[in-house]
Amino acid sequence: MINFMIGVLSSLVATWAGLAAAFLWSGRFRWFLVTALSRLSGGDFGQSWENKAEAEADFNREIRRARRVDLFTGRGNELQRATFASLLTQRSGSAPRPHFRVLLPHTGVGAEAQWTRDREAEIASFDRSFGTGQLHRQIETNVAHLAPHNDDGTVETRRYDFPHLGRICITDQAAYFTPYLPDEHGRDSKVLKYTASSPMYHALARLFQKLWDGPS
Repeated sequence: MINFMIGVLSSLVATWAGLAAAFLWSGRFRWFLVTALSRLSGGDFGQSWENKAEAEADFNREIRRARRVDLFTGRGNELQRATFASLLTQRSGSAPRPHFRVLLPHTGVGAEAQWTRDREAEIASFDRSFGTGQLHRQIETNVAHLAPHNDDGTVETRRYDFPHLGRICITDQAAYFTPYLPDEHGRDSKVLKYTASSPMYHALARLFQKLWDGPS
């Protein structure tokens, strides 16, 4: 009988230990810990993922609960995919649609499009699909995709004349930064996430606002 009770207790302890370990290893707990450390220290503790695909689940969860979303991006193809498409439709129930602002680069042949030409030259060095205006066409396709949503006030879109240094997405809770490298697509680059209390969050938010208020 004693051996039986010991066996039962051992099983219960092992089960609870497993559940505790799963909780401590979960993304939500790690983000809670990161947020607490960032607030206590005033530092830039953050999470990171090796690429866009690995960050997708966390990113989608953050977008679903956001009340405000600011997006600075170099191409904008993600605007036609599920994550951002959800911001262009009415949310279920009584949840209000978040305030959504998008910055896309200038295109064309003028001086204001120099940075789009610069980024296309970088991509063309490793992807033969680019080098003849493909990036320009993709950007304009996404501008056209947003046009009816601009008309009804679902989203605000402006253009920027600035180097394509990465993708920045800022919500009221967190900021995601994907630095673009000269020898790979943005989807293959590391994704960094910062809490709303961190200096990096405020720096990225300030950069977005400066570009938003600048000439478009």
